[in-house]
Amino acid sequence: MDINKFNVFLDLAKTGNYSETAQRLYTTQGNISKQILALEKELKTKLFIRGHRQITLTESGRITEMYAKKILHEFDALQQTLNKHNVESDNVLTIHTMSSFSNYEGFSLMSAFHQNYPEITLHFSEIKDSDLINSVMDNQADIIFGHYTPDLNHRLETLLTDQDNLVAVLPANHPLSAKKILSLNDIIQEDLLLLEGEETLIFNKFKVMVEKKQWQNAVAYQGKRIDIILNMVSNGMGIALVMDKRVDTRNDSQLIKRKIGLNTTSNFGFMRLKQAHESHGNELFWNYITQTIN
Repeated sequence: MDINKFNVFLDLAKTGNYSETAQRLYTTQGNISKQILALEKELKTKLFIRGHRQITLTESGRITEMYAKKILHEFDALQQTLNKHNVESDNVLTIHTMSSFSNYEGFSLMSAFHQNYPEITLHFSEIKDSDLINSVMDNQADIIFGHYTPDLNHRLETLLTDQDNLVAVLPANHPLSAKKILSLNDIIQEDLLLLEGEETLIFNKFKVMVEKKQWQNAVAYQGKRIDIILNMVSNGMGIALVMDKRVDTRNDSQLIKRKIGLNTTSNFGFMRLKQAHESHGNELFWNYITQTIN
């Protein structure tokens, strides 16, 4: 139903004259008559008693008048509420990131944006690496930060901010700790502890070097929390393969990091859906990061 018909109906109920209502609403008498007839057809009732010079409301018309005023009042309140919501939503930005995001340059950039644009309400949370892409594809997040690969979904655009390398984290008293750089053969002989979501990244780096079955047999544990993995390393339950920036061992005498003798460099950055109509907060953040890194 076209709610404007109620406006026409109420005005006609007030004036009792088609010609006067047409003048007040800047339209024709014929158009007024057409809309009233259409409303009567929709409501399946007669609204007016039509006299020679004046028209008056029927009993159904009086009932309709009462509800039409309520409907228009509620519709006006709805529009005001939605306008307020849209303005507020336009200044809300939701960013999902991989764990240990605070160790990356992307975090510093996000923090600087928040300081420069406090009017943007920033909702930020770390989630599982494996859930990042789905969170932006399903519109749970406006922007995500994570690992970038060239074959990433073509619907995403990316701003690269960081590079990182795989390292091995092992107990300080581990026999391999004497080596500055570990070979693939060193690694594959150990019980490997991986962060869930990075197993594909790691296998893609090593797959030309080892058989997939051999690699899978070497993986002893895959977990969601880096702190649990590091605790397992401290207790001699294996060695962890993680991105270097995810782990800071400088204040932990029990753990050490060792480089891996392969090219394990990966790119990280912010990603969002390619679409024409972004929110104000989204566009502001994207332009800020673009200008800063350039």
